[in-house]
Amino acid sequence: MKKNLFTLSALCLATMTLVFSGCKKENNDPQEPAQVQTYQMSITASKGADNQANGPRRVLSLDGTTLNAAWQAGEQVSVYKGETSLGTLTTTEEGASVQFSGEVSGEVEKGDMLTLKFLAPSYADQKGTLAYISANCDYAIATDVEVTDIVDETIYTDGETTFENQQAIVKFTLKNEDGSATIDAKPLVIEVAGETYTVTPASATSEMFVALPGFAGQTVTLTATVDNDTYTYEKANTTLSNGQYYILTVKMTKQVPPVPEGAINGKFSVGPAGNNKQVYFSKGNLQLNGANTWQFAANQWEYFGNNQSNNHRDFFGWGTNGTSGHNPNNTSNTDSEYSWAEWGVNAITNGGNTANSGWRTLTTAEWQYLFNTRTVNGGTGNGKSYTMGQKVNGTKGVVLYPDDYTGVAYTTGSAWSTFEDAGCVFLPAAGYRSGTDLSFLGEDGNYWSSTAYDGTNAYYVLFYGSNMYPANYSTRNRGCSVRLVKNVE
Repeated sequence: MKKNLFTLSALCLATMTLVFSGCKKENNDPQEPAQVQTYQMSITASKGADNQANGPRRVLSLDGTTLNAAWQAGEQVSVYKGETSLGTLTTTEEGASVQFSGEVSGEVEKGDMLTLKFLAPSYADQKGTLAYISANCDYAIATDVEVTDIVDETIYTDGETTFENQQAIVKFTLKNEDGSATIDAKPLVIEVAGETYTVTPASATSEMFVALPGFAGQTVTLTATVDNDTYTYEKANTTLSNGQYYILTVKMTKQVPPVPEGAINGKFSVGPAGNNKQVYFSKGNLQLNGANTWQFAANQWEYFGNNQSNNHRDFFGWGTNGTSGHNPNNTSNTDSEYSWAEWGVNAITNGGNTANSGWRTLTTAEWQYLFNTRTVNGGTGNGKSYTMGQKVNGTKGVVLYPDDYTGVAYTTGSAWSTFEDAGCVFLPAAGYRSGTDLSFLGEDGNYWSSTAYDGTNAYYVLFYGSNMYPANYSTRNRGCSVRLVKNVE
């Protein structure tokens, strides 16, 4: 009686050796041509000791740095002769060593080389867990399995063969650039060898298990989304070998999107907590300076004041963007002549000089959130997000601090360039216009919102002295300042 073992060993991640077991009768008859026939096969598949932190099969589990695996009842291995499938063998057991049995059918003869496959690869949209890899990403093959004899419709093999996994498994730990903290991402996108693999965990996490088909000498790019931020990592000449388990910590660089042309680099929240709605402010108040020529003031403290005239104006009636029926030089007191039109649709010479480029006017709800709800954890005093009662370059106004500001509060005489470089915004108290009369120049700030109050009035921001009213309203003919914003993408 001859016993042929076909074992599963764990020399690499899913390196396994199978063991065929059965009784072989001596057969001295001449070899006959292969015929299409049904045969019985029975194999023992076992997981050997894992001495290299590289376990073989599923179900996958982690024991420290060792990746272990076991078979599950109902799993199958397929038997191939060349490209022809002969059938499958199934186990009714679970554990590290189980019995597979079944029927195969085809033209098989002594000396044939068979291939065994455990095949279920799907790498496209992973979940970052070992459970998902177990169920969806396993792909292992055993080649050069020689048929040593066929007796009484039973196939026998001789010697050992090895299942080799056709993917590597990587445990990624994501950290910030200096490695001081982990970052929780959702999703993580991996690009390598012309392929893209997306990992979308149930919730944002810094640790993800990913199955990847092996590659050699390739550039790997990782892109992680963390709330509204993007982090990247790239490494050239990288090799991942099939059947290996890797534990990798990657230090990712936060990508700072370019600040739009004409904008200040500070980011300001203007929406309810949790929606991550932020905007950039333009670098100055909106100005009409020439026929249909729009610009932002060159400096944040600048305004035209008494120099208002046709084609030289920065006090505007509500919605007067220059389109048909929305004349920016309209000084009429008839409120019905004013309806909403967005100033930001215009090409602004120092704001990108492209029409419909995303500049817009804040709504009254956004202005209210900016002043009444938003707080900044910096040195601005009791978590306030702005400072009043100070002058920039001799001009009264309000200093707004960006969301991530950690500096001191601005005081008159401080070096404004330092605050502006940190993303701070200054709204000058330019005054306002009523008809052609100008009032409270350099004393009051009046800034339009895009929100109507009723058929004749609209909301605007009013501030003076130490008083702030982000949801004031007035007749639409009022000539107010306009400060545009652009959404942070």
